[in-house]
Amino acid sequence: MEFVAKQSAFLRELNLVQGVVEKKNTVPILANVLLSAESDRIGVMATDLDVSVRSSLAASVTKEGALTVSARKLHEIIRSLPDSEVHFKTDGENWAAIACERSQFRIMGLPKDDFPTLPVPGKAEKFTFGVQQFREMVQKVIFAVTEEDARFALNGALMILGQETATLVASDGHRLAYVRRPLPAPPGGKGELRVVIPQKALGEICRIAEVIGGELVLSREENQIFFAMGRCMLSSKVLEGQFPNYEKVLPANNDKVVELGRVGFADALRRVSLLANERSRAVKVSLGNGSLEISASNPEMGEAREAISAEYAGQEVEIGFNAKYLLDFLGAVESENVTLELKDEATQGLLKPVHPKEAGEQKGEYKYVLMPMRV
Repeated sequence: MEFVAKQSAFLRELNLVQGVVEKKNTVPILANVLLSAESDRIGVMATDLDVSVRSSLAASVTKEGALTVSARKLHEIIRSLPDSEVHFKTDGENWAAIACERSQFRIMGLPKDDFPTLPVPGKAEKFTFGVQQFREMVQKVIFAVTEEDARFALNGALMILGQETATLVASDGHRLAYVRRPLPAPPGGKGELRVVIPQKALGEICRIAEVIGGELVLSREENQIFFAMGRCMLSSKVLEGQFPNYEKVLPANNDKVVELGRVGFADALRRVSLLANERSRAVKVSLGNGSLEISASNPEMGEAREAISAEYAGQEVEIGFNAKYLLDFLGAVESENVTLELKDEATQGLLKPVHPKEAGEQKGEYKYVLMPMRV
């Protein structure tokens, strides 16, 4: 194999696959990236057996072929080179020579035959909508995914893709994030796609979407889901198991409603939580006439409280929440104001953004449910 490629283009594609590469190094080949030279393009592929990414870049190919090399080391080498032409060729059995201007490297690789065969999409029904639209939805729920629950379905987000709406739901048992967006045009499929996507795959889609725009084409083949984004294809195993009935968790009778400025609410939470218990991060939220007070107490450190003015004249209520969980929502929401809906100290709270009517119709629904804590 021998080819010449621009350093910037080569580095761009290596950046795309770095997050997928297996970090634990239990299987050496999974720490490698597969490079394949064919015609006038270089394929770049990586996998950890659960999530796979393949992309490509234009190059001048002198000799076709394929080789796997350390993804981390190749990335470090290419990143260190000047923005010039990179000459890459196989040098003997499983060795690669890299040259750029006055720099020369020789690194050991592993045979392409040792690299796992990556899944490819078949003729399953395809659904199409915007890459950035999907990325925005993922960012609103991914922080609520758990990595520690024995219920494997909670280690990802439930995606429901229909003819008119796209929905993502994530929960770790203590909170639930729900986002639903209207689709400006039919997504291409005739049925409904309902699948639980692992957290790692969701994170990689967000990372890739920062570089690649345009359309996102989704399809499912048995236990694999495919996301085609321009020159890049990400595939992931879907999570088996039944995702909990999230509709039962959404509170319907929280009658104590207050509208708060997002930034002021977040700033007050950060200050007060400095003296919250470092393990539980619990703060008490007290809603009363004309104000909302946030307080925290730690026997070993001290206590803190701060009041925020609020247009509220209803019945008083006190409830405990995890401050970090509140801040996760406030960091993901885009609106200037949010509503906090409560019922009593034992019922989950509901947070929602406040959008102008026209923008709200376009942005769809975003709900965040938070289980109460004893404080």
